[in-house]
Amino acid sequence: MKKSLLAIAILIAAASPSLACTAEEADAKANEINTKFQELTTKDQQKAAAVGQKLQEAQTKLSVVQDLTEACKIYDEILAEME
Repeated sequence: MKKSLLAIAILIAAASPSLACTAEEADAKANEINTKFQELTTKDQQKAAAVGQKLQEAQTKLSVVQDLTEACKIYDEILAEME
């Protein structure tokens, strides 16, 4: 029983850093949003306008966020809306 609990604890500890968002990942997501938004403006202007509004709201949130994991969550939400 103790061995299985130890194994679970080790797995959780090992997985925790991989769940965090790095600055490089956040930058990559921001660049992906930029690229997709530019493509969207040429393909679907109505959707681009709606996403643009979401981007403005996200920019406000991002200006106060100090946690990269939270920033990545915001970026992921925007990317999902662009699909």
